[in-house]
Amino acid sequence: MKPKKYKNAKGETRWQFQIFIGRDPVTNKQINRKRTGFKSQQEALIAYAQLLEKREADALIDKSKVTVQQLFDSWWPLYERGIEKSTASKVDSYFKLHILPPVSSMLVSNLSSRQIQQLLDNWALEAKSGLVWGRYFKKLITYAFINEIIDVNPFDRVTTPKIVNKAKERKHDVFLNSEQLGRFLKYWENKPLKMYAYFRLMSYTGMRRGEMLALEWSDIDFEKRTVNISKAIGVNYLNNTTSMYLKEPKASSRRKISIDSKTVDIMKELYELSTKKIIWPGVHKYMDFNVPERWIQSFRNDKTVDDDLKNVTLHGLRHTHATVLFEQASRLGKAAPLKSVQKRLGHSTIEMTLNIYTHVTESENSIVSDILEGGLS
Repeated sequence: MKPKKYKNAKGETRWQFQIFIGRDPVTNKQINRKRTGFKSQQEALIAYAQLLEKREADALIDKSKVTVQQLFDSWWPLYERGIEKSTASKVDSYFKLHILPPVSSMLVSNLSSRQIQQLLDNWALEAKSGLVWGRYFKKLITYAFINEIIDVNPFDRVTTPKIVNKAKERKHDVFLNSEQLGRFLKYWENKPLKMYAYFRLMSYTGMRRGEMLALEWSDIDFEKRTVNISKAIGVNYLNNTTSMYLKEPKASSRRKISIDSKTVDIMKELYELSTKKIIWPGVHKYMDFNVPERWIQSFRNDKTVDDDLKNVTLHGLRHTHATVLFEQASRLGKAAPLKSVQKRLGHSTIEMTLNIYTHVTESENSIVSDILEGGLS
């Protein structure tokens, strides 16, 4: 469609056009582009001619000639739509920094199982996220198979690498037992109240970091001693920008959990000093994820801190909550409250709750064994 006149919102005359660019080399769907805002017909015609010239240069590509980069350009907008912004940011960086560089110019039809196996093995040795890169690359190549770019999926003949770089292998979050948690919180009692309240609430509820940062005072019922967890903070790194946004958690993560009287009193004290509706406000509305990380780092660097506490992580405090609940149940001679712990942590499956104990210490492992021996509830 050649340029036509139209009126913009201010009533000014402008020119616009729509042009057929070609077809998606993967899906074969028609691609149209619309351009608006030109101040004159001549300006619009020049832009129209430039796009026509580009269309001729990028004439319909044979499916057998589709490169991995072209495949990604077709797949990514569709895949990105169905995932959270924070997840999209992470996956986008995986592809741009690690997955695409060695294969972007290669023809999808020329990719062999042997080449892919070599890539997966190299990635597993390169970084702790290497196995994850392989899983996302498989999604991309499977998309090519579904859209008949290739007749056989080369991933059907590859295996997950068994040799990984131990030095770069993902470390399991360190958590604390009841006695250690007591010493950990004792340290924070002498620090600013917002720090103490943060670590107390996290370790006594098992909330995720994003859930903690999204909390508002209206989420806490001081009379009923409950916390309503209905939202979380996500981070979007797409398009070379960094922004925090409020997101709704998955159904299993929506929950209302009880809190103990001491935690209630600490939160009340913080509430009386607060002037915001957000419990932990920051420069850009919400407190940055890095702030609690810096608190923990300062804790590790403090020479007065016991060595057995220094390796605890923020995510480890979430696991600490579950471990302490099971530990106390064992000491009271009660069966493991698996379903209750699952609900408190917002796990979608009971397996996720049980997986916490895969890397516990010997003493904690024996506690779990005692609980399992006594039966599950």
